[in-house]
Formats: sequence, C-alpha cells, structure tokens
Amino acid sequence: MTVIIGISGYFHDSSVCLVIDSEIVDFVKEESLTRIKGINCFPVRALNYLLEQYNLNNGNIDYIAFYEQPLRAWAATIHHSIKTPWKSRKLLSLQIKDFWNGPISFSGDLKKVLKFNSKKIFYVPHHLSHALSTLPFTPKPFSDAPSLQFVLDGVGDGYTQSVFVYRDGNVDCIHRMHYPHSLGLFYSTITDFCGFSINEGEQKLMALAAYGEPKYLDFFRNELTQFNIPDFRLNMKYFGFNSDPEKSFNNNLINELGSPLKSYEIKSQNTEAFQRAANIAASTQKLTEEFLIKFVKWGIEKTGINSVGVSGGVAQNSVAISKLQNLNEIECLTIPPSPGDSGAALGATNFVHILKTNKSLVAKKLSYGTTQLKDKMNLFEKYYEPHSSEKSTLETICDLLRKGEILCCYLNGQEIGPRALCDRSLICAGNNQSSIKELNEIIKKREQFRPLAPVMRPNIVEKYFKVWNAARHNYQWMALTAEAKRSFPVSYQNVLHVDKSARIQILSDDTHLISNVLDNLFGEIDILINTSFNIAGDPIVFDLIDCFVNMKRMGLKYLLTDQGLYEIKHEMFK
Repeated sequence: MTVIIGISGYFHDSSVCLVIDSEIVDFVKEESLTRIKGINCFPVRALNYLLEQYNLNNGNIDYIAFYEQPLRAWAATIHHSIKTPWKSRKLLSLQIKDFWNGPISFSGDLKKVLKFNSKKIFYVPHHLSHALSTLPFTPKPFSDAPSLQFVLDGVGDGYTQSVFVYRDGNVDCIHRMHYPHSLGLFYSTITDFCGFSINEGEQKLMALAAYGEPKYLDFFRNELTQFNIPDFRLNMKYFGFNSDPEKSFNNNLINELGSPLKSYEIKSQNTEAFQRAANIAASTQKLTEEFLIKFVKWGIEKTGINSVGVSGGVAQNSVAISKLQNLNEIECLTIPPSPGDSGAALGATNFVHILKTNKSLVAKKLSYGTTQLKDKMNLFEKYYEPHSSEKSTLETICDLLRKGEILCCYLNGQEIGPRALCDRSLICAGNNQSSIKELNEIIKKREQFRPLAPVMRPNIVEKYFKVWNAARHNYQWMALTAEAKRSFPVSYQNVLHVDKSARIQILSDDTHLISNVLDNLFGEIDILINTSFNIAGDPIVFDLIDCFVNMKRMGLKYLLTDQGLYEIKHEMFK
C-alpha cells in the first residue's frame, strides 16, 4: 500500500488530500471543520480527521507533499519590498514579523501531528501544484497526450502566472511572470475598490459586470495595465498592495475612478452607485477576458499543443474562461473543479505520484468521503425523523418539488471544489419563481444581482443551451457559463443571468438520486436550481450538526440522505 498526503495552507483555503494506491480517496478542507470560510492556517483539523478515519500514522504514510516552496515564497516578496524600503516599510515590517507564522513553519506544524521523516516531505512549486491539479480531470485521449497548463493567480512562490508543458510524465516551464505584476491581484484590487471582500468578492464582481458597460476599459488598457503578451504588467502608480498590507489601491486610482464604493451602496440596482460599480466591474471583466484569450493563444502558437488546462484563482472566473471558446485552436479545455489553493493540495499529491509512477492520478468522481450517517445514526435520529408517506421516496421528493419546496441534499461525499454539485446542495424547481426568489434572497441572503445555478440532465442541456464541446466535461462541475438558446422556455427565465447566460451543471451520473428525480420529472420540471447547502459567508455543511444548524437558521424542513428522505423534528424548533 502506498499512501500520499497533499497539504495546502497558510494563504487561502487550507486543505488535505489523501491518495492510497493511486486512488484519490478523500479530500477535506480545513474550513469544513473550523466552520470559518476560507481559513488559511495549517490544516491541523483536516489532517487529524483523515489520520483517524483511515488509521494512518508515521509508519504507513509514504510521502507528504506541501503545495509550495516556503522560503522561496517569503524571499520573493521580501526581495521586492526591500527595493523601496521606505515606501514599503509597513509591508516589510509585517513580512519580517510574520516570518515564522507562514509556510516557513510547515515542517514544525507537521511535527506537532506526525513525527514524519523529513526526507519523505516534498515541497512542490506553488504554480506546479496548481497545474498538476488539472491533469486528473482531463478526459481521455487528451489525458495521455501532451498538454499546455496555464496558471494565473494572485501570487505564489513569487510568481503570478506560469505556463507549463506536460508530456509523458515530464513538466517544463516555458513562461513565468514575477510579483507584483499580476492579473489576479488586479482583479482583487478592483473587487476591493467596489466594496467586496478580497478572496470572497471576486465572484460578486464577475456577476455584477453583466449589468454594466466597460466605460473604463480604455483607462484600464492604456494606463492601469500593459499587455506585452505573454507578460501582463501593472502600473504600480495606482496600486498599494506592494507597499502597504492594509491597502490594495491608492489615491491615484481614486482620482481616476472616484470614491471607493461600499457594498451596501450597491444593494439596490436603481442607484447611481450600483451603475458605477457595474461599469467598473464590466471594464475589469472585459480586460481580464482580453488578456486570457491572447495569453492562451500565445501558448498554443508557441508549442503547437491544443489540449489546454487553466488553473489558479483566476480560473474560477467562469465567465472569462467561457470566452476561450473563441479560440478554435483548442481541442480540449480543462478547468479543475477546485482551481484555487485548496485544489493545489491535490496537485502537490499528483506531483509525487507522477514522480514515482510517471503517470498522473485519475479522478473518478467529484465527491469524497461520506455523509457519516452510518456511524452516527443515534445522533441523526435525535434531530431527524423519516418523512412519512405512502409513496416511494422518489415520488415524494418529486411531489415536494412540484409544490415549490426547497430541499436540502446531504448525499454521498463532500464535493472537492467550492461549488456544490447536488451532494451538499439546496435545490428547488427551476420554473417556480417564488421558490427561487426565496432561496436566493431570503434563505441564502445573497445579493439580487447574483444568479443561482441550474442543474439538468444532458438531454435538456442540448435542447436549451449552447454547449462548448471541447470543454464539455467541465460543465459537470460548473466551471463554465453557457448561453441560452432562443428556444429557452420563458418558464425557466429565472435561472438565467441578466445576459441570458448561466453557470450550468450537467448531471450525467445516472446513479445519482437527483438524476433519478430529474428523469422522473421530465416534461414537468426539467431544470432544478442548485446552490450550496450553507448560508452566504459560511462553509458548506460537513456533518450532521452542520445540517441541523443550517436548516434551523434557514427555516428548512426536508433533508435528502442516502438513507432516504427525512424531516427535521418539529420539537427541535421550539
């Protein structure tokens, strides 16, 4: 038995991945156990959880892979800051002060859990960890062919974008861009300017862009940034993140764009502040799309390789990624389900696997672990009771959806990425306007301008959406948006964004309970709304207590499990 553990942490979304005998066995995010969304500490709880679940110890773990090179990452930012010590004094002071609080302490933090042989620890370059997280999800025959891996994020190991060629178990880097010139940090800076939280609000900025016009695009193109493909450069005259840990932009940007916005100012779509924010967002989105297309085209022309992967934080911009279909040269595009730092734990694991076997891991599913119900039925029965019905569970679920009920899914394992895929989801009928409004605005407490995602079976997708065949597999984990066809029915208009697109999920697993539900509802409810089982700002539910707490807070009643349909006990609400 060969056991490999991959770990990411200290910057964004700490996670642990477990591989046993070339199989991806489990993947746990630290936020699932701490209940703090996006927590970035050493993932001690996730690691301990996996050690206990699978009876792992120093003796039966073969290798541990960390998703970056700690000293290099610290030295790269110090090197930049020290060039302008007075201007960067605040950032420099923080970097020196936090030397032992970041990834440089990985070995020490690991030893508090495992007295592991340091010779069996691999420190994998950050961007390489991102790139190798894509390969397990690349379909055959492209998984066996050379591929071109693009990585774009804020910064990792001092780099902000990279391009790798993967061929026959070997990886060559053909391009790198150094900090502070970063497409990811550009997008995050504008996210901050528009009043959203960095590392959380980028998805909101992307959604907001559909409501605006790119009126600031000329300024962004000609003054704020510079394209010299493959390079992307920032005019640091307008940015503050490279000198002050508390500021992403400075007064020069304010002089050009006006006063920074607050999130509460743009809750209503009928305000001047909303429209200004939307126009800024549209300009940011357009620039991102333009660079991404030129960047990928450059790589294809340079190498002649047509199988493409994109990872890193920027790859979570599903709208920008969808624009790559304008490149006819792409024969296969893969975005991993978790392209950010969380998924890099899998990429680090894959590095060791490729090193030892000369082959990439293959992801055979999208959810890992279990619902834990079988081990905790006594606790479960304390909070829930079987739904009483003379009909079968499937018939009952369909009846509830017809009546406009919102159902909680707690099925199979935990999705590997940030998007719920009907295992840890809230679902309702896609043609019930009142249910959708209640789910989005009242239960989830999301902004009105943010759309919910529709899930459907393959035959329905073909009927109503324009699907990019070269990237078709990515729709299974909602990595792309798709444009609705003219034949799209009016009754489902609420699943579309204002630009008539949607981040769709194709549910192709015939064995999944929700697949059976959709098949049974064919002709009545062909599309379901699917959003993550959590309140906005919280992590997705992980265990039974999470289910109960979230259902009570949201006022929801029904829970779909592998053991059947249950109701939360009425007396628990008193």
